Parts: sequence; structure tokens; C-alpha cells
Amino acid sequence: MPSFNYFEEKPTVKKRQPHKRKPDKVIKQDSMKVIFEKFIEFKIAQNLRPPSLNKFIVLFKSLEAFHETRSEQTLYVDSITTDFISEYVYWLKNECVKFENNKHVPDRMKTVGLADSSISTRVRSLKTFINWCVKKDLLQRNPFDRYEGFKQNAHEIDVLTRSELNNLLKVTKAHSNKSFKHFRDYVLLHLLIDGMLRITEALLLSPEDIDHVNRTILIRSANAKSRKSRLIPLSNKTYRLLNQLLQENEAFEGETDDLVFLSLSGRMLDKHNVLRDFKRYAKEAGIKKRFYLHLIRHSVATEYLRSAGDIESLRKILGHSDTRTVQIYLHMADSTVQERHANHGFFSGNNSTNRKRNNKRL
Repeated sequence: MPSFNYFEEKPTVKKRQPHKRKPDKVIKQDSMKVIFEKFIEFKIAQNLRPPSLNKFIVLFKSLEAFHETRSEQTLYVDSITTDFISEYVYWLKNECVKFENNKHVPDRMKTVGLADSSISTRVRSLKTFINWCVKKDLLQRNPFDRYEGFKQNAHEIDVLTRSELNNLLKVTKAHSNKSFKHFRDYVLLHLLIDGMLRITEALLLSPEDIDHVNRTILIRSANAKSRKSRLIPLSNKTYRLLNQLLQENEAFEGETDDLVFLSLSGRMLDKHNVLRDFKRYAKEAGIKKRFYLHLIRHSVATEYLRSAGDIESLRKILGHSDTRTVQIYLHMADSTVQERHANHGFFSGNNSTNRKRNNKRL
């Protein structure tokens, strides 16, 4: 028989809290590799995208390769001094072999010395890592405080002219009746020119992103480089071509990706395959300049400003958060200097004295 005490109110027992694992603390004695892994974990927690993460991974591999040329000892964070940074930059410029350990790259492409733009990217990534180390008290002094910096030559872009863009459109249009693939390429080129999109933004476009009432397309924040959504107006012809492509996509049998631009298997297009095909179109169009997909965006943005478009609306169309990023197009579109020099220069028609040449010799 149970005791009467059994029915009495029992004292409340606190529920045991689940065990929370404390994160491993980074200490100064850890090697560069261990600390860099913690840094990558921090960047992943910040929701950094894979291409940006890859820049830091490439940085670490190049730092290790450089350190191996100087010492056989383990690389530590405090080894990165101002002199270390200067010597590292010199090594990148004059001694580093591009694609040295890549078996898939032909030997003719394994040249010595990186481009200035690549070196600047490495230096910026290294500075980000060093700043993180300083915040974590892994470094008492920031070596970049005394670093004079890497002076990069101004990047010049040889954009396509309006005539070259029209020739490219003519070539793709001439092929558009051959097959679904060729028609899809023609529509894609139209959209890249009309909307000034990045190639990834175009390839990730979904049928639901097309506003058939206002004739605009939505670039979702998840697909935009700036992580901000934006609306892009479409011309009547581009809108009509997109609708025709959507009708063509209905002929696919079975399940396909929910995208506007599909491969022959109904999946997302590979941008490298798109570049390969567009290079063929460019060659047929007589374009001698180095062709890459982003060149279309550069060229159309330049033409936009040359046609009296304003820089603020261009910034919104391109999806840049800062107007200063668009200044490069303003510089390339500035043809007024040449025009004014032709009219007002010392040897221009307005200032030069027209005299009849005396061909008789004395």
C-alpha cells in the first residue's frame, strides 16, 4: 500500500539543460592552416557565396606556395609582416607560374607572373584575412598599416561598337531558324543586350520572373551579385522573343528545370558552353577583339551613356549599389574631348590659317 507522502506535492526539479559545445578558440600558436580554416568557417557563417570563398582558398594556396620558396618551417600568422607582403606581391608578379599544378591546362598557358588585376584581388583578400586576425587578437599590429600598396595600371576595356553588336545580332538571327538551340541563343543575346544582364542572372531567369503586364523581368536577390532584387524593362521585341521561347520550351517531354533558357536535356545552361558558342558567332561576325560574355554588358552600358542615357538610371539597370562603380562607363563613353579637340585644337579648322601653298622653289 503506497504511503500518503506519495500524494504530497514534490519539489520541482530543474530540467537539465542540453550540453552546448563551446566553439574551439583560435590561439596564436595555431598554424596558418588551422587559423585559415576557422576564417573560412566564419565566412561561411556570413553566407558568403562559393565564388567569393574560392578567392580566399586560392589566396591560402598561393601563400603556402610562396612560403615554401622561402622556408621549410610551418607558416604562422605572425610570419606575415609588411616585408612578407611586399615579397609576396613581387613573387606573384615575377615568379609565380599560372596554373602550375593544374594537369588540365596546357603548358603554353602556364606563364610566369599574374596580371595586375589578379594580384590586386589577392592583396585585397589577404587584407580581409589580416583584419580578421587583428580583431581576434591573433596579431598585435596590422602589417598593412605600413604597406605602401600595389599600384595597378588602369584597366582598359575594349568594348564592342554599335556596329559590331548589330553584326553579332545578325549572325545569331541568321542561325536562329536552324534549331531550338540556335533560336535560344538568339533570344539570350537579345536579353543580354536589352537588359544589360550578367550571364548568370540571365541563365537563372525563371518564367515566373517575367511580368507580362508591365513587360519587365525580375532579377531576384538570390541571383543578383549585389544580393538586391531589381526590375528590368524589356523592349517589345525582346518580350516577344521570350514568349516564343517559352512556347518552344513546352515541347520538352518529362521534367525540366524551372528556367527560361534550357539545354537540350531540359537543364540549366552551362555558361562555359554559352561562351564557346558565342565566340563562334563573334568570329563569324568579324569581331577581332577578345570576346567574353561580360563584354556585352560593358559595351551596351557604354552605348547607353553615349546615347544620352543618365548614369543614375544606368546604375539601377546594372544593379550596382554605388554610382562610382558606373564611372568607368562614363569615361569610356566620353567622346566630347575628341570632338572639342577637333573643333578647338591648335591645328583645328577654326584656329589654323588657311594659306595657299607655294610649290615653287626659289
